[in-house]
Amino acid sequence: MNFSLLIIRPYGRLFNKKIALLYFYTYASYLVLLSYGGTVNRSIFSADRLGDFCYNRGEGGTQDAAWLCLIFARPLLAPLQRRTDAGGGVSFIFGKKSAQTLQDSKWFQLEPLFGTWKNVTLAALEEAAMALVEQRLALSAKQRTYTLTAAGEEWLAEQAALFPRHLNGWRYHEAEPLFWQRLSLIGQTLSNLVYGRRFAPICRDERTLQWVKQYLLAKGSRQMLAETLYQELIRLLEAVSEEAAVIFTLRLTSAVRIGWTMEQIAAYLQKDALYVQFQFRNVLHYIMAEAEAGRVPMMAELMSGLAPAVLTQSAQKTYEWLRKGKTIEDISNLRRLKRSTIEDHVVEIAANVSGFSIAPFVDDEKAAAIRAAAQALRTRKLKEIREALDGKVSYFEIRLVLAKEVGRWTS
Repeated sequence: MNFSLLIIRPYGRLFNKKIALLYFYTYASYLVLLSYGGTVNRSIFSADRLGDFCYNRGEGGTQDAAWLCLIFARPLLAPLQRRTDAGGGVSFIFGKKSAQTLQDSKWFQLEPLFGTWKNVTLAALEEAAMALVEQRLALSAKQRTYTLTAAGEEWLAEQAALFPRHLNGWRYHEAEPLFWQRLSLIGQTLSNLVYGRRFAPICRDERTLQWVKQYLLAKGSRQMLAETLYQELIRLLEAVSEEAAVIFTLRLTSAVRIGWTMEQIAAYLQKDALYVQFQFRNVLHYIMAEAEAGRVPMMAELMSGLAPAVLTQSAQKTYEWLRKGKTIEDISNLRRLKRSTIEDHVVEIAANVSGFSIAPFVDDEKAAAIRAAAQALRTRKLKEIREALDGKVSYFEIRLVLAKEVGRWTS
């Protein structure tokens, strides 16, 4: 079903664009209900109960661990090393930036998931892991370490289409909340202006309130701006799945309806709340990417000042000193930081700045030996690589080579 028709054709009647605009925020949720037909299970699913995969669909109950398995298996059972510790997955999904997560995110191609599940707990991941074990999709190798079975590998490949392909947590997880505040508040404001109503802003963040106020004052016709918003959102939502577009639309607030919570949408569509959360974030990241590319002008304006930094603030300062010709020892003294901290920054720079050369820190012969050992062992474990090279290279040198070269091995 064409999602734009759900908006433009309320109750089966074709409206012109101006009238359709009024319906955009107002009737979208009702139209979705009509399009799905039947009765809706209104029971609320708790996002905290990650081990509970049961929900009602149609006439009977169905146990469906597909989504949680994908989210769980991607960071914990990664491409090059299908066995890993459950604890490591928490840092990725929670978005805790450290030298280790920076390196591992590149190694395992986990940038999409970074910082996308901030309320996850180790206990929840272990519960999910045991669910996979019980379904014989994974085996417990040792404490908190799991490996996929052949059935698990096959099943995961079959379910890969469910994974949100626009998700980019590494780039957008920090800017995402502020961008959503701007977009949702502007949508609510324009909707109320069209209706000529006073309203209480859904966003209470003073920065966002002031930004939106100044943005609207700088623009001309509110009707033209509302039309632009409508056209851009229609175009963007037509590029994602109907279900994802529905989820995104239900989150929006208008003059006559309040945007729904993830739990309300999950109950409404009879989906797991975690699944809904990631589908929403998938659409939001797609919009942000299109905005950065300049393909949707109004969205690009909403991204103003939110362009994600390539490096952490501290690593950026180290990078600036490196570009001035300073050595690691120099920077350590200048910044009064441990040498190991500056080395962490250099690894981060090597992983994220494409034109950065590691030649000043590791010679070509050592780099070639590290690459050969890592490829032969098919591992990212520094100790194993160092032992294979008889301890002739440092951990810092290994980390640098892995950070710079891993992209070619995992592509």
